[in-house]
Amino acid sequence: MIREDRELLAELARLNTDMPSFALRIMDGSAGPTEQSHYAQRLIAVGQRLKRRADVMGEAVIEGEVVAAAPMALPARIVELDWEP
Repeated sequence: MIREDRELLAELARLNTDMPSFALRIMDGSAGPTEQSHYAQRLIAVGQRLKRRADVMGEAVIEGEVVAAAPMALPARIVELDWEP
């Protein structure tokens, strides 16, 4: 797993950990507009990172560099065996 993926997963975990108490503060009216805006910005930022990651899924990565623009696949070959049991 590359460093960027680890950082993305760590931020997703932090957002997940913060969500229950944040949701309760929204429900009881104690989460102010600044807190809500900050949490929304965190969600947007991690969502954009996740989208960028999804957009490059399937491309081969070697030492952190994209080396293929399309998914790597082996060509299909059909081999017929001419033998009888």
